[in-house]
Amino acid sequence: MKGKAHHFELHMSKPDETIPFYKDLLGYFEWKVLSEWPGGLGIGDGNVSLWFLPTPDDHRAQPFDRDAGGLSHFAIHVENAAAVDTFVREYMEPHGIAPQFETPRARSDFGGKYYQVMFVDPEGLALEVYHA
Repeated sequence: MKGKAHHFELHMSKPDETIPFYKDLLGYFEWKVLSEWPGGLGIGDGNVSLWFLPTPDDHRAQPFDRDAGGLSHFAIHVENAAAVDTFVREYMEPHGIAPQFETPRARSDFGGKYYQVMFVDPEGLALEVYHA
């Protein structure tokens, strides 16, 4: 049986920062808002969607830790390495988003022509834009 990724749900401790961040960021990549309500957002690319919900109050005191169990990062694939650099120049720099983890750079240790930039969202989740 074959299956495909369809949607992911992410909880946010800072919805007033995180929702506008993702709405704008993923809009750059032509993702469409599927649903939006106070404190929540569903946005997708036609194949997969992300659903952002507020972290319940009784869990907000525990900060996000991308090195603990759970999601560490997610990646958006683009058509070529030049598109990664275009994204840095057209989106990250004007929005004051700093590259992280010594990127952008080629990653020969990942094989072939892997080229990436990484950065973090307002919650601390790492994001990657890459071509391979």
